[in-house]
Amino acid sequence: MDILSSFFENLNIALGLDPGLVLSIILKTLIITGILLVIIKWLGSKGVGQFTTYQLIVVLSFGNIVGEAIINSDISTAAMTAAVVMIVIVFKLLDYLSAKNKRLEKIINPDIIPLVKDGIVDKEGMVRARVGIKEFASFMRLAGIRDINEIEISNLELNGQISFIKKNK
Repeated sequence: MDILSSFFENLNIALGLDPGLVLSIILKTLIITGILLVIIKWLGSKGVGQFTTYQLIVVLSFGNIVGEAIINSDISTAAMTAAVVMIVIVFKLLDYLSAKNKRLEKIINPDIIPLVKDGIVDKEGMVRARVGIKEFASFMRLAGIRDINEIEISNLELNGQISFIKKNK
């Protein structure tokens, strides 16, 4: 028995395991996960591919705040929650204001970039979108389009996806 307790004592020293710290991290993780689930549900159920640039920044900020709060025992769960709530308030306020103010909407949400019109590639649009012809051809195939002449309009949308509207036959 003495050998076993000695082993665990040395393991604790070697790994630096503090049972209180481990329990604190587990509890913080559970609490923060619950808070984030509620907040993300409240923000809306967009998929990652549907995020605009500033929405992605908000989600990345959540990750940074939450990760820091879980690991750093000096940051309280209340402080982390306050930071997350402030980000959500700013996010919702920007959503509301950009819906009301066209100038702000243009700043927050960039214009869509035309890539193809009536089967003709918009070379300037492709450069602005930083989409090469091989990449564009890949998106066409994924959309079930064999020939560029089948496309009436194709745009790079706000969320970074390429949309296609086929010509009527």
